[in-house]
Amino acid sequence: MRKVIFFDKDKCISCYACVIACKVKNDSAPIPVCPPEAEPYGPDRINIFQYGPFIDGDRVNQFFQPASCRHCADAPCIKNCPESAIYKDTQFNITLVDRTRCIGCQTCLQVCPFGAPAFDEMGKLTLCNMCIDRLKQELKTACEVACPAGAIKTGTDKEISIMRGRKVIEKIGKSANMVNLHGSM
Repeated sequence: MRKVIFFDKDKCISCYACVIACKVKNDSAPIPVCPPEAEPYGPDRINIFQYGPFIDGDRVNQFFQPASCRHCADAPCIKNCPESAIYKDTQFNITLVDRTRCIGCQTCLQVCPFGAPAFDEMGKLTLCNMCIDRLKQELKTACEVACPAGAIKTGTDKEISIMRGRKVIEKIGKSANMVNLHGSM
């Protein structure tokens, strides 16, 4: 059963709770620094991208998009890794890394259309593994649990498709209400 992760840019508040939870879960945080920084050092398995601010009529808009490995069905990183260090888990179809085989060549980064691969202080690949140990226990991922805005969801392809469909219907409904309240847009 394929598991996927969904990041809802409309709910993300850029608090970085997911990034910190991921680092703590994967023993790459916190590393104390002086003076203290908002985010512990270590490779980011999740990145937060900011879009905006931009002006739309009388409104200033801005949104944030969390992103991590997409665990592509036909992952180019797997095909192009010269050491076969990247592979798929057979139970959940999650992209995983055998760090003992990784030589740090960064070919995976060059071929990934999402820029997901990150590298640790040893130059070894580190990817989101969707907290596979937690999934096997039927628990939510660390980032999903940590997100105070509910912007991160994990589930099967079907569950996430249904969630995305509801989101589209909700947006259409809001848009229709705005037209009714304000005339034409």
